[in-house]
Amino acid sequence: MSTYVIVEEPGDWPCHGDYLLTARSYLQHGLPTTGGRGRIINLCRSLDHLSAGYYCSLLAQARGHHCLPGLQAISVLQPQQPPAKLWRKLQGWLAQQNEDRIRVRAIFGQCEQEALAGLARYYYGLSQLPLQELTLKRGRHGWSVRQQQSLSPLALGEGERALMLSHVQSLVGDRAEPSTPRYQLAILADPGDGRASSDDLALARFIRAAAVQGIHAEILAPNAIERLPEFDSLWLRSETAVGHYTFEFARRAEQLKMPVIDSSRAILACSNKLYLYELMVRSGVAMPPTMVVTRRGRHQVEELVQRLGLPLMVKIPDGAQGRDLAMASDEPQLARLLEEGLSRSALLLVQSRIPAEFDWRIGFLDGSPLFACRRYRPEPGNRIRRRKHPLDMSRIEAIAMNEVPERVLQMARRAVHQLGNGLFGVDLRQQGQGCVLLEIIDNPWIRGDIEDKEAPDLYDRLALAFRERLENRGQQALT
Repeated sequence: MSTYVIVEEPGDWPCHGDYLLTARSYLQHGLPTTGGRGRIINLCRSLDHLSAGYYCSLLAQARGHHCLPGLQAISVLQPQQPPAKLWRKLQGWLAQQNEDRIRVRAIFGQCEQEALAGLARYYYGLSQLPLQELTLKRGRHGWSVRQQQSLSPLALGEGERALMLSHVQSLVGDRAEPSTPRYQLAILADPGDGRASSDDLALARFIRAAAVQGIHAEILAPNAIERLPEFDSLWLRSETAVGHYTFEFARRAEQLKMPVIDSSRAILACSNKLYLYELMVRSGVAMPPTMVVTRRGRHQVEELVQRLGLPLMVKIPDGAQGRDLAMASDEPQLARLLEEGLSRSALLLVQSRIPAEFDWRIGFLDGSPLFACRRYRPEPGNRIRRRKHPLDMSRIEAIAMNEVPERVLQMARRAVHQLGNGLFGVDLRQQGQGCVLLEIIDNPWIRGDIEDKEAPDLYDRLALAFRERLENRGQQALT
């Protein structure tokens, strides 16, 4: 992706560069390249409505260029208050300030005041404004962000100009490469996280497949959310959960109108077993016989055993991928598990355990089967506790798709259809001539030489899915 900086006059920029364009040149002639999808960094003096900077972002969207900031970002500059967690981190510093009004300058998510670095990163990721000033004001109920506005390069001090120049040069450093990719994709992954959804081998294979589709894929660290506006799309490859940093990344990408797998909706739907159970039962998808237990009903042990039999699986709803579950083999165990679980959650799911040698995991991409595995799980323990990583406790055998029983595929298709497009893992257990759904995973594991072993086109299909999403987004840019 060729990157250009747009300013109103050449003198607005600290040095000469062949990546530099004036607003007049861009508005009249576009970009001086036809290879790949161009990216522009709009640093005009003003981004106000009907200004030259406004029209640059407007035409960038119409021309299909990646623009920072985008038109939507500059059209709505109403400061959203940062999350409470971020405010709490600032309280010590704010308490030492004598002024009732503080101005914070954020240069591509960086600022010269170390204590305010988190605030600068947050607002850059949220608004896409490369150069911005925030006004913090102390009121009767404490501090709040009262104003957010873009800055002209001419308004920056020496240190701020150095920050701006350093960041821009890191973005345009490789612009002269002959095979410039059309799109930029961020892969959210933490190499040090033992619960990551893909290993280095799988990610390397996907990155190669993405390059064939004209997509430059780059690993993005969990602490780099402010860099999201620099990309076109996002793929989550860290374990997901509501309230987790992955959920914040998904929501932020959606606010930026970026295609993202997995979506925040998918994370919400799959991370709660109770929600998934109700959705599937209402849709006619078979699941193990289940009862919901509340704190008032924690003593109904005999009724549970009479209706569901033994052994029983006790599950805390908010947890996926085999977490927060235990097996009760007798009534005393069940009573203890109910007390333990209800001390942490207002509701529990109690399900009949269907014995089986293995479970099926069918991976789906946009409603079509992507890979298939048999997973030989160990017996659950008799305490409700989170496992470090379910993959470390399962033997997985990749299976060619044509070897999967048709009844398993039919049930999996029917279940995943309720969640729409995306990347999902559907876990099922065969029961006689039929099968039941166990759960649906929004962020299924894809590891090199495991899930992909019998799916040679897995990474090509994933890369193509991102390419299609990106191209469709461009076609619908002004609708």
